[in-house]
Amino acid sequence: MNTLSRTLSVFALVAALALPACGGPTVYALVGTPRSIGTDGTVEVDAHENGNYMVEIELRHLPPPARLGDGLTTYVVWFIRDGVAPTLAGALDYDDAERTGTMVATTPYSQFRVRVTAEENRDVTSPSDVVVAEQLVEE
Repeated sequence: MNTLSRTLSVFALVAALALPACGGPTVYALVGTPRSIGTDGTVEVDAHENGNYMVEIELRHLPPPARLGDGLTTYVVWFIRDGVAPTLAGALDYDDAERTGTMVATTPYSQFRVRVTAEENRDVTSPSDVVVAEQLVEE
């Protein structure tokens, strides 16, 4: 084995061993509920140095909100923790033509439930019972 090959082998080994230590986002499956059985997607959670977590949500196969009930116009994401009122994370950016929704938010919490609900508007103060997807996050 020549010097170049040996050097490259050592470099590859060091890189492979260092990769798991780099961390990176955790990806959770976000599955539709019986109200929206075909919906699926992901919740990606990435810890930041400041102690907060960036949460990226992507959903596919979302029906138009109006199909789920009269007056429903948008999808809203909630972060729910035991013993605490639900936190409004924001509204999904919903693409009616593609039937997809995305959103990015931050939270200081490492354990919470992501819940996506259909709502009459994006300024609601509590989640409706029209839940289309839900997932527990535990970092």
